[in-house]
Amino acid sequence: MAKATPYSYAPIRPNQLRLLKFVRDETSVSAVLKTFSLDQPLPPYHSLSYTWATDGALLSRGWNILINKQQLLVLDTLQPFISVLRSKGELLDGTWWWIDSICINQSDLEERAQQIQHMQYVYGNADRVIIWLGEESNDSNLAMEFVRHLDKISREKYHIDKLRAMLQTDEYLPQWAALKNLLSRRWWSRMWSVQEFVLPPSISFWCGTRNASRVAVCRTLSTADKCTSVGIKQTPGFTLGNNRRRARGLYKALKNGKANVILSLPALAAYFSCMNATDDRDRLYGLMGLCTDKSLLEVDYFLSTEEVYLGFAQAFITQYKSLDIISFASIYSGPSESWPSWVPRWQKGEALVVPLMVSQSSKTQIGNLRTPPALEADPSVCYAASGNTEAICKLEGSRLLARGVVIDTVDGLAASKHFDLVQSSTWTSGEMPDSFFSPKDILTSVCRSVVLDRKDRYLRYSMPTGEFFRDFLQLIACLMTETHRDNPQELQEWYSWTRNLKIQGHSFESIVHQMLRSGIDTQNSTPNQDEYYHDTFFGRFFDTVVRMSLRLMVTRGGHVGMVAEKAKKGDLVCMLYGCSVLVLLREDKDRGGFAFISECFLDGYMDGQGLMHDKDSERIFCII
Repeated sequence: MAKATPYSYAPIRPNQLRLLKFVRDETSVSAVLKTFSLDQPLPPYHSLSYTWATDGALLSRGWNILINKQQLLVLDTLQPFISVLRSKGELLDGTWWWIDSICINQSDLEERAQQIQHMQYVYGNADRVIIWLGEESNDSNLAMEFVRHLDKISREKYHIDKLRAMLQTDEYLPQWAALKNLLSRRWWSRMWSVQEFVLPPSISFWCGTRNASRVAVCRTLSTADKCTSVGIKQTPGFTLGNNRRRARGLYKALKNGKANVILSLPALAAYFSCMNATDDRDRLYGLMGLCTDKSLLEVDYFLSTEEVYLGFAQAFITQYKSLDIISFASIYSGPSESWPSWVPRWQKGEALVVPLMVSQSSKTQIGNLRTPPALEADPSVCYAASGNTEAICKLEGSRLLARGVVIDTVDGLAASKHFDLVQSSTWTSGEMPDSFFSPKDILTSVCRSVVLDRKDRYLRYSMPTGEFFRDFLQLIACLMTETHRDNPQELQEWYSWTRNLKIQGHSFESIVHQMLRSGIDTQNSTPNQDEYYHDTFFGRFFDTVVRMSLRLMVTRGGHVGMVAEKAKKGDLVCMLYGCSVLVLLREDKDRGGFAFISECFLDGYMDGQGLMHDKDSERIFCII
């Protein structure tokens, strides 16, 4: 028998795609690959979502299928799926399939770019999408059964206390462990799998021979979100799954005609920044089937990663006359000094849970992945550090020349998990008039700063000053008594990091003592200490300090705010025209410009107060 020749793809036009059908062959896995026009109705077909490599393994094409009697090397990860299809009697049932590694000529960069434009259509119009999580393991069946169990429980709509009493027990420890393992499978961290989860009308998850619906998986994630003591919420797999659930909810609302729904590419790229991508350009390209602003970016695999990211940032600034996108560079910084400090790299080791300030719900250029019930927002609640101004800037290659003004300078920084205390040095208590120092005013400012002056995670409503300040004082007061061990460990750590920071010449601890001596109302109910309730002081504290790793800051002018962990004494707090939040810039005299550090909250300066300056103080910042 003559050896089969390697398969050679015939070119296809931009408005075409290929579909695959397995055919009977006694000795090999054989199929036909047929080209269809998107201008005509496609035959019913199934789409497959899977990984190109298994956990801990490299991508490998160690076997082949026959197409028109020619050999096509196929990914190893497809072999067990095809075996399961055969065992279910579905391999030769005449079904057309769309499988990306086979139906797209992956060696043709131009074809890849063209086919990416069709992903929304391919997954949105498939009559069935199967997500292949991989082969059966020693606890995968237990995990899939637990998914069905949690789906059933969620339908009962139990109160959260009863739900926790039922599920946060030793009886369910094996099930929670199995679910963690299921969510840690490689598929959950694959960039392209995000849109493959969100777009299809119907999805079935397969793991070995077991299956579960997307509805069941989403209800499982929602239920697990409420079970804060079982440890699953701290795992990357849970966060990636839960972010998918929220993206799916918004996409459904968008398809149903909700007027205020956006799925911006910056928001999607931020929430899924810790995904695995063989090609870093796919951190943007792999989400374009979902986003509502795809006109900002063209798929071009002939551009380098830096060129793609730089071009996207430039397009955003030009389109919206806004500099808000540079805030993402504070958490997605470049790999070296050669990477522009203001251009987000869209890659991070840990999944994003809490949106940045520029992702506030009242502005539509970026937004966030809040659930459909949280779409309502107060449009008047909006960070507007530069008012309603447009960006006054110029792009010179990779340098951003932006007009703005220095508001203040970082003087002191509270300690954090990874950084020591940096003491403020401008103020001394002996130099300050008594009338200037007000413990209540300072502590109110600290409270506002810790929660970024917002009531909820999605920045929809202003901080309720009376309620949050009362909770703040009660929680801090408990730390100073013998009952402090009953307080959350995270709050105890924050207090130990912050107690010695001097604000206007007085340590935070001494300011609290002075406030407590004046008497506070402790007769109210105990403040919430459950991070699940993110519309409380403690929930907001948990988001900003624990999840976002922000640290308390005091400026030379005695103002209080919150900044990224990597902020340093001497960083400039700046207002840039066209940026809704303040930013930190750090002068780099050797390179002749300023490095962008992070977005910045400065109490009293987030609503355009920085515009009330002498025009002579304006300057052009060359951000390198």
